[in-house]
Amino acid sequence: MSSAFRHIAFLCCLALAPFLTPFAQESQNDWDTYVTSPNGKTPVSVMVNLGLSAKAPQRQRPFVIIIRTKLLFPDAQGQPDKEESVSLDSIENQLDRSLYLHAGAIYAGRFTQRGIREFYFYALDTLDYIESVAQVMLSQGGRQWLCQAKNDREWTNYFQVLYPSPVDLERLQDRRLVDLLRKKGDALKEARPIDHYFYFRTKSTRESFLHDQRLTGFNILEMPDQPGDGDLPYLLHIKKTEIPDYHFIEHTLIPLWELARKTGGRYDGWETYAL
Repeated sequence: MSSAFRHIAFLCCLALAPFLTPFAQESQNDWDTYVTSPNGKTPVSVMVNLGLSAKAPQRQRPFVIIIRTKLLFPDAQGQPDKEESVSLDSIENQLDRSLYLHAGAIYAGRFTQRGIREFYFYALDTLDYIESVAQVMLSQGGRQWLCQAKNDREWTNYFQVLYPSPVDLERLQDRRLVDLLRKKGDALKEARPIDHYFYFRTKSTRESFLHDQRLTGFNILEMPDQPGDGDLPYLLHIKKTEIPDYHFIEHTLIPLWELARKTGGRYDGWETYAL
């Protein structure tokens, strides 16, 4: 029997199993990773607790603690190999434990680029943070590192360094749904009908969207003349038969998402079923 799936914003995201220590459990855990290239060249790998965004900034934790370490054996893309990743994961867990116990800090995420990894924590205070970090890092056998703590009441580092951009967030949510299909046993080898939903401010912007060549091959299922509620009252429901895999994300979903934004609308998600 097939199963239906729908992705609309955050409503159908997967709950990923936490893989850090229990010390950062005070806030909602919704960890995920993504890769971005702000300059179009150098990849940046980011792991972030998306769940913190709902209640950020946390006024009781106005300090950000940033620990930077140099990778021992970065690959051509500036990322760690498998062996060093295990070591870095151990450092991550130790920092999480130590900074929570001594500074009431919660782990927000990390990024890796150009042979450098940075860990970000938000703390109640910074009284003994250096001792806590040093205890962990000095046990790593000569690994180069440095750290700093600063006031970040607005959690600027979380939102501007770690949190995904709108398009990266869309990719992440789409990827989660594709992964969910795989977990349901779908090999993602067969094409099937996929529904797409959009909302627009006016009929004319909806028409402009439909006239784009990227809409070739789509069938219109709903396009009511009468507006609904809200700032974007004009619904568009279209369908096309495709394979919902990672290629589909980059070559169908992201272009549709970008086109909807360009024409003043909103891409509201996609819907299909597992085979």
